[in-house]
Amino acid sequence: MNHPIRLFRPASMLVIALFFLCMAAVAFAVPVGTHFTYQGKLQKDAAPYSGAADMVFRLYDDPGAGNQIGADVTLAGVTLAEGLFTVELDFGGVFDGTALWLEVQVLTDGEAEYTTLAPRQLLAATPYALHALSAPGSGGGGSDWVNTGGDLTYSGGGIGVLNGSSPYASGKGVFIEGGGASGYLYAYDYDTNHNLPLLLNSPGGNVGIGTVVPVARLEVSTSRGLGLKTVSAGSLFEPINAGIRVHGATGTGLSGTSCVGVWATSTDDRAVAGFSTTSWGVSGDCTSAGTYGILGTPNEGIYGLSPNVAKPAGRFVCPTGGIAIDAGWGLVKVKTLQILGGADLAERFDVTGDAEPGTVLTIDPAQTGSLRTSDEAYSHRVAGVVSGANQLNAGVVLSADERTEGTAAVALTGRVWVKCDATESPIVAGDLLTTSARAGFAMKAVDRDRAQGAVLGKAMSALESGTGMVLVIVSLQ
Repeated sequence: MNHPIRLFRPASMLVIALFFLCMAAVAFAVPVGTHFTYQGKLQKDAAPYSGAADMVFRLYDDPGAGNQIGADVTLAGVTLAEGLFTVELDFGGVFDGTALWLEVQVLTDGEAEYTTLAPRQLLAATPYALHALSAPGSGGGGSDWVNTGGDLTYSGGGIGVLNGSSPYASGKGVFIEGGGASGYLYAYDYDTNHNLPLLLNSPGGNVGIGTVVPVARLEVSTSRGLGLKTVSAGSLFEPINAGIRVHGATGTGLSGTSCVGVWATSTDDRAVAGFSTTSWGVSGDCTSAGTYGILGTPNEGIYGLSPNVAKPAGRFVCPTGGIAIDAGWGLVKVKTLQILGGADLAERFDVTGDAEPGTVLTIDPAQTGSLRTSDEAYSHRVAGVVSGANQLNAGVVLSADERTEGTAAVALTGRVWVKCDATESPIVAGDLLTTSARAGFAMKAVDRDRAQGAVLGKAMSALESGTGMVLVIVSLQ
């Protein structure tokens, strides 16, 4: 037989709940936990029920349907006197400010099934004092979190964050995540799905990684291994692709001065080491006149070492044909000098007359130290040939100064192409050559007596007739 059972929640519950909170405040050193005291009055057959009853308590987020929040709390043998009972309920940390309703099922003596009491009871503010105890301090709670306007600060020390939860549905700002082998600190706008700049210690102060006393805007200190590693992937859509970009700007104000882009020192090893699998390990580019791609200072300004016999320790290239190495001051020392792309030793002289490559020159008796285009046969004043004909440039060019106008690089020894005249006698390889009456040309030295002291060199190619270019080993005699 079913008997009508009713549950009343008297106003005295507030008094009990307040008493509970007061007790918690007195013993605040002991954790309060998540349980709370609930008191009610049960009637059966229109009369207060006395005796024992089994009770099941459930939380819902709706007064009639909704979802159950937390687990069941089942209490057996609850004692009731004149209908009144008091129980301790603990649903865990479910009170976050959301409205919740309590449903009670009762099984009294003589009943075969539980009776669900209706309606569900709305939990008033008293249980939410559990949430208030952990609320920000400015809200009346005892938490170290302080809510001031739109700012939330924490005065209790460090913050630990577990389990990554991105991407977030919305919001923008700084996010801290963990949950794996790494931790993340980043700034992001989830409303528009764009990265935000993350400023460390802005607008001033130093940032230290591995040190508690940074002396620079960013100082990275490590006892071993790499101190700083950057990786950047190249993209055609970026104006600059680099792992690190450093710019030394000129200071402003009365004390402003120039600033070095990279300053590196080392106690026992290289200050800067560059390695590349397909390109240069270290490169220096000069983008303005009067500046230097790489500048070396005293001791060993620039030192190149290659353990591979097939690889150079240093390479200097000027694709425009300009100066690749300028050693305008000091001594250049080499153990072995190998010259590629040049075949003769030349010296730059002041020249009168035609000075195109391949032209035979003689000493100018009218101007000390100058040369002129040869114009007589078997001239004892023969001096050499203008270097550079047929794309065969000089290997070494000597010069007293850097002047080029009015001068010519004259081959004094080595291989050079020479303008020759074979009108009177054909030229074959091995013939001695001397000056010709044709201005600027050489010819075969047929008269050995006249040729003594007038020989330009020895032919390495042939010219059967007429005029043309002959490859000659210049060897004045």
